[in-house]
Amino acid sequence: MNSPSRPHPLMQILLLAASLLFASSSRAVEIGDLAPDFDLQTMDGTPWRLADYRGKKAVYLIFCNTWCSYCIEKTPRYTKLQEQFADRVEIIAVNTTWSDSKEEIEQFQQRFGLNYPVAMDNGEVLSKRYAVSGVPTEFIIDINGVVRYRDGVPEYIAAHIPDWVAPYSADMNPVQACLK
Repeated sequence: MNSPSRPHPLMQILLLAASLLFASSSRAVEIGDLAPDFDLQTMDGTPWRLADYRGKKAVYLIFCNTWCSYCIEKTPRYTKLQEQFADRVEIIAVNTTWSDSKEEIEQFQQRFGLNYPVAMDNGEVLSKRYAVSGVPTEFIIDINGVVRYRDGVPEYIAAHIPDWVAPYSADMNPVQACLK
């Protein structure tokens, strides 16, 4: 007979399995990881899927909010990058919906003349999957779907784009890759 202070051995196994599953699903997406795929709908209703860009373009994934002063400060940069590199890098902004409404996001798009898609992360599903805890959080995902940067994206990306469309090597960090 089991003691009342200890769960049944089968229950212990189930609890352990559940905790391991939760721990692995909440691990931060890091450099060198295959970026978890996702489907979103942009503010204009267009479906957007990360897997659609694999083998075609690198993706600049930006988690942001309309009230974030640093996000606002970086918005002109994203707009300029979209103008210059849309043929090689797909930019998408994902609003975490932390205190933002659909109307606020639409007003933000109009106010700043955004030329790249914006989507809402309803229920914070994607923010949790990518372990985003602050904004902006930026990811560069290469043409093969591998995360090359988690924040720290270079200011001048033109020199780095050839690396983002090349095969990824696990023993090469982003700094080394840029020096090739």
